[in-house]
Amino acid sequence: MMKRIRFCVVMVFSAIILAACALGDNRPTAMLYDLGPIGTDGKVSMASGMPAVRTKVSSPGWMSENLMFYRLDYINNQQIRFYTESSWNAAPSRLFKSRLDAFLVSSGNPVVGARTVSPALVLRIHIEDFSQHFSSPTDSVGRIALYASLFKGGNLIAQKVFSKEVAAQTPDAQGGARALAQGSDALVVEIMQWMLEQRL
Repeated sequence: MMKRIRFCVVMVFSAIILAACALGDNRPTAMLYDLGPIGTDGKVSMASGMPAVRTKVSSPGWMSENLMFYRLDYINNQQIRFYTESSWNAAPSRLFKSRLDAFLVSSGNPVVGARTVSPALVLRIHIEDFSQHFSSPTDSVGRIALYASLFKGGNLIAQKVFSKEVAAQTPDAQGGARALAQGSDALVVEIMQWMLEQRL
């Protein structure tokens, strides 16, 4: 009798485990996004003889992970939400720095690493917002807000606030990722043009 009870218990637990595995297999696959390949449109040709630059990009603590954030502004624009089945493949600050460095190098401006003792120029960028904002359940924009500080020889020579909004084609993580990628590229170009205006 006891053997029969044990057998029934084992069968019940086995059925539960199999059911859990089956449910797990049906879950949506987590999607990873980055800023995509670099295009050739809108790049800036840096001035010849531009000093080497070190870039530093920071962001608030809540943006330090690779979560894809969004806000339902029509409900509460102070509440930060994130997609549960989609994320960036790195924190936004790292994605933006990689994009910035790639644009600078491809435009002929040397970029140096953190181990360089005293680079001629240091470009510090602090990202305040890098998220998707919904004005309604179907309408959203990718919004990026940041400020850039340019140092030369340790002295602050220029500082400026930048922001960009790009309409998302679809009201989901994919639409937000594409809009934020387009906004990133546009802001990088604006930052580079601003650097040229400093006549370094």
